[in-house]
Amino acid sequence: MRSFSSTSVLFTALMKKSLRDLLAERALRVAKPGESFTLSTGRQSNFYFNCKPVTLSSEGASLVADAFLDKLKLFPEPVGAVGGLTLGADPIVIAMIMRGPERGIKLEGFYVRDKKKSHGTKELIANVPPAGTNVVIVDDVVTTGQSTIDAIEAVKAADCNVVGVIVLMDRREQDGEANIRKHVRHYFSVYTRDDFPEIDQVCDTKQSERRSKISA
Repeated sequence: MRSFSSTSVLFTALMKKSLRDLLAERALRVAKPGESFTLSTGRQSNFYFNCKPVTLSSEGASLVADAFLDKLKLFPEPVGAVGGLTLGADPIVIAMIMRGPERGIKLEGFYVRDKKKSHGTKELIANVPPAGTNVVIVDDVVTTGQSTIDAIEAVKAADCNVVGVIVLMDRREQDGEANIRKHVRHYFSVYTRDDFPEIDQVCDTKQSERRSKISA
């Protein structure tokens, strides 16, 4: 298996725009006036990202794989495995380990369950990497970062070396990145809320409409 150069480009600017547009079309939802979304944290928000329609599509999976493999170049340590908490991480992991050989990158994948199996091996981690393996945790959306942190702690308990985290979308809320950085040195996101100006555009339009109704 050949190594890849740190200067090679796996995820071009055009590919990044294509994936961004795909997320805006299929993953992003902005609440209607007077409505809101309930996040997994229980907090209300005027926007929501459901990335599964993208990460579970053939077009999206290919772009996601290249985006995450490109970020993998930024880690100083060689990485042997990628995984995260089911099920946000699941399609990302599969995309990366399938795409990796085409890019000269060999990776093992694993999933962290939300609880141990009640039968058989009663494992918490499916395909747990050998002790000492350098691993990267992946996730689709970060708000508080708790699901990512749960995965980090589970893998560390299995005596693996968590070298960092890559996420598809960072909502830039509730100190998600800061919370994760308390557990790992390296953190990278493919996109943040700032990459989706349509969120603020819709919100600004709604506020203007409300002000117009009040002044009328």
